Amino acid sequence: MNNGITFSISKSFGRLDLIPTKDGLKLWYAPVNNGEMQPDAIGAVDLDIPLEAIGGLWATARAFLYGVESLDENIILRGTEGDILVKLYRDKPKGQNGRLSGEEVCWLRIVTGRSEEERRRIKLGPRDLLCIELACNAVLVHSTSEGAAAMSAAPMKRAATA
Repeated sequence: MNNGITFSISKSFGRLDLIPTKDGLKLWYAPVNNGEMQPDAIGAVDLDIPLEAIGGLWATARAFLYGVESLDENIILRGTEGDILVKLYRDKPKGQNGRLSGEEVCWLRIVTGRSEEERRRIKLGPRDLLCIELACNAVLVHSTSEGAAAMSAAPMKRAATA
């Protein structure tokens, strides 16, 4: 159970909850069939993106949100049942000479297997990108405040002077 903040990206075909923790970002996706969320259906996802990957995801979401040049963000999570890919990307630039025009569509892709149900692709609008950016920011703030609290609680060692 999450006692903190949750950011939700809702689409007609599914809902993605972004749940910040001190150790990373939990992604919980449930498909929607006939207007009802199906958390136990094929295609449902419950995965954790580790803290080490949050900075890149945050920077890419922020760059996409503000329409500046940025490469895609690819996170590969190695697992015993196979790899999981989380990819934040946007369409190829549509402007002159390969420049951004502002018309490019942003996408979040979560691939957990080979079947179509295991290949989720979510079209992201500005609100959705803001949710990702804020969720990542919450993780970074939470993890650094936890680290700062732990460091201040640890006894300080002083160097011996001659």
